[in-house]
Amino acid sequence: MFAADVAIRAVRLRVLAPGTTLTLGQAIAVNAYGDAASAVTPARAGGNPARFVALLRDGVSAPRALAALATELLIDWVLLAAAAVVLLMAWGETAATGARRLAGLAASPHARVLVVAVLVLAAASVVALRWYRRGRPAQGLAASLADAWRAARDLGWQRVSGSAALTGVSMIARTAILPVLAAGLSSPGLDPRAVVVGSFALLYGQLVLPTPAGAGGVELGFVGGFAGALGPAAVAELLLTWRIYTLILGAGLGALLLARAAIVRRAAKTPSPYESSSSVNVRSQL
Repeated sequence: MFAADVAIRAVRLRVLAPGTTLTLGQAIAVNAYGDAASAVTPARAGGNPARFVALLRDGVSAPRALAALATELLIDWVLLAAAAVVLLMAWGETAATGARRLAGLAASPHARVLVVAVLVLAAASVVALRWYRRGRPAQGLAASLADAWRAARDLGWQRVSGSAALTGVSMIARTAILPVLAAGLSSPGLDPRAVVVGSFALLYGQLVLPTPAGAGGVELGFVGGFAGALGPAAVAELLLTWRIYTLILGAGLGALLLARAAIVRRAAKTPSPYESSSSVNVRSQL
């Protein structure tokens, strides 16, 4: 499911960037850079800027890159809102029960230290996010907005609807990771509906949490959701495994590809000893 999500998002990016030389491998790398930047920046603020820079380096013009990323973001939020409404209508009582359990856990004496730590981390992340946005003005982007709007309009409904379908499949694959992992546990106390709702909330709640990758808040919600159904050791193992598939693998792939690209660029800029000695001999002869 992780591999399917990576491939589907890459195909979606290519669909939203027509008329470019963007390959599937480059699209995978662009998204991986965004995953790595999202994992270490508050509220995932660095994800799209990193992808925008990567698209420019791959030869995509600024207007087309802006149009692709903006259209993708709009599709994401529309489908997220629709999915949230559907889940609430289908399993609203399950979601309410989970919210009450989480509130009770947060108010317990054992969780007060964790709640305070999460609040401190959130406050620090908000300060860091404001500094990040203030220190990086949108240089040169304002002039490209009109061209980006025209590029977005030229995408057409077929490309947009196809991208929406790919987004839906990607959301299903990513949301299904936690239920599949939990299905391997022999615990009769686990409610499959609660696991699906919790997986969706934990994944996409990170978009509104101010901490990097929702750190603190996600862990608190995870523990609260599985408290009573699993033992502490099983909860910790499930949380770590889920984080590996939904965060660490994607961010690690982006970090590895970024390091590889940096090494390749440095090697291209550094002349070999043979080339250096040859150039010296030529200059001396001249």
